[in-house]
Amino acid sequence: MTSSIKSSLRVYFAGAAIAVAAGCAGGNGSTEGGIPAASQTVRSLRPAGASPKLYVANAAGGVVVYSTGAKPQILQTITTGVPSPGGIWVDQRGTLYAVNVPDSSYQTSLPEYRPGAGSPFRTITNGIVNCGYVAVDKHQNVYVTGVDNSSGSFFVEIYPRGQLTPARTVTIPHPSVSAVRGIAFDATDALLVGESVYLKPGVVYRLAPGSQTFTNLNLQDAPGGDIAVDKAGNLYAGTGSSAGTQAIAVYSPNSTTPSYQIAVQNILDALAVAPDGTLYAETRGGGPPQISVYAPGSGSPMQTFTSAAGGLGLALRP
Repeated sequence: MTSSIKSSLRVYFAGAAIAVAAGCAGGNGSTEGGIPAASQTVRSLRPAGASPKLYVANAAGGVVVYSTGAKPQILQTITTGVPSPGGIWVDQRGTLYAVNVPDSSYQTSLPEYRPGAGSPFRTITNGIVNCGYVAVDKHQNVYVTGVDNSSGSFFVEIYPRGQLTPARTVTIPHPSVSAVRGIAFDATDALLVGESVYLKPGVVYRLAPGSQTFTNLNLQDAPGGDIAVDKAGNLYAGTGSSAGTQAIAVYSPNSTTPSYQIAVQNILDALAVAPDGTLYAETRGGGPPQISVYAPGSGSPMQTFTSAAGGLGLALRP
């Protein structure tokens, strides 16, 4: 593994190591089952029928933008402001958000890019310390996850629309040896945080809008914490570790048991799902990073292509 890949994965492995040292206990949130069914449709500002663009974070620096369809092509490579991107997100307006993970310093940044731009129009630095993943809700509130170095605790910071300072911080519960691997929103705009747990099933926690407490979805047989949610409310949870089964479990709305599983051949790094349920999975191992594309409801890829970039971030412009 190159030094750049090691830097990009620093938050992931550091989180697990700090959790061991701190002796944190899991399951300290209340519990609930499943995720709600989709109750609304998010308006896309792109023309009807337009193919989504696929954004891939590069651990070595930059974000690569691909077309989707039969023959994916590189449309753009963004390098300014993203020396070490981790989690990335594209909101319904097409704005790209990218968290730079720690490299030489835990203090990094979160740049934001307008559609098609190669330079950020705004960059958040306040609170971006040892952070790894970002998500943006329909109100354009920005959520950023990280690890507190002093206590070993996991947290999510919430930035109101347009603000450069977080309005509040919520502690994320976690088992003793775990790491945040993905974040998403359910149909009620509640935040979901997925965690991979060493040699154990993954865990997904839910934070209702306005709440200060996460609840455990109590998913059964979740391979890991790489997560995504489609327009219909289906939850995808996969593993991001070389230990255990390499798979993606798919949960129907309000269900805690998977309706089916998708086998993956290598280590899963990131997931993204289109509004129609087309799933994109980035994997690595045994060669260059690859992206596999699955038709809605399918357990086998309809397409796999080699990516020019590889890391922990994958996003679609709806």
